[in-house]
Amino acid sequence: MRSLAAMLVPFFLVLSLGLVAGAPAASAPAAAGVPPPSAPWVPIADTGNFLYRQVGNFSLLIRTLVFREYLVLVEVVSGSVQAAGAGNNYNLLLRAADRNGTVRRYQTVVWGVPGSRDWTWKVISFQRVAGN
Repeated sequence: MRSLAAMLVPFFLVLSLGLVAGAPAASAPAAAGVPPPSAPWVPIADTGNFLYRQVGNFSLLIRTLVFREYLVLVEVVSGSVQAAGAGNNYNLLLRAADRNGTVRRYQTVVWGVPGSRDWTWKVISFQRVAGN
């Protein structure tokens, strides 16, 4: 029987390719996840954009794999983006449903480089927040 890690490698490859499809590549390589000292957080105007839904789904998938807490994205409520090295930090407020259909709010920060196959996406933080 194959180990769990051996079975997940192809899955993560497909997932990482899905996150980069259709997005423009970053221009200059730099340290991953290290924002310049003056990089501001810029509000996201269109949280329904496919890229932000992918980032939210990625965060929920990692949560499911690590904690076995199955969550389905309902919507990206709000968010902001910050330039960080070769990519961006995405700070998203999500509404997600558990297996029972209970919808709760979650705050996540994800780092990634849209359009690149050279960088691995990372969930920096994930937490449940009050309200629904």
